[in-house]
Amino acid sequence: MNTRSHPDTSDGAAHRQWNELLQEMRVMQTGVQILAAFLVVLPFQARFEMLSRSDETIYIVLLVAATPLILLLITPVAVHRYFFGQRLKEQTVALGHIVLKIVGVGVGLLVSGCVWFVLQVLFGWQLGAWIGGGLVLATLFLLLALPRILLPARARDAG
Repeated sequence: MNTRSHPDTSDGAAHRQWNELLQEMRVMQTGVQILAAFLVVLPFQARFEMLSRSDETIYIVLLVAATPLILLLITPVAVHRYFFGQRLKEQTVALGHIVLKIVGVGVGLLVSGCVWFVLQVLFGWQLGAWIGGGLVLATLFLLLALPRILLPARARDAG
């Protein structure tokens, strides 16, 4: 039997899972790239000179955080290219799965952090903390807690 064309084989499942990972990476990559571009051009805006030292520090943290997220997003593809043709798709998929879980939470926190940053620069620390803090909590709930709450009982019992 040709295992490449049979969808129930390990290789077929790995191929399908790899394609799903690629699609998810495409969705995340666009948002991360736009956000990183926003952070890169921000210092060239006239109002940027009005930032306090603490605002500049927060900005630098957000800018630097965007870089490993972009690098993590391309890591599974780089690994896949490196091991191409060596029948290591299952390992590549496993790596991609772990990386995308990390990137998903990281992107959520980066987006929340950017909104917090903008709000606190425009309207002050108090409003920024309330709304930004709420967004960070919502991010952590939606990306970490909710998937565990929705996890079917049989999967919880197996893990």
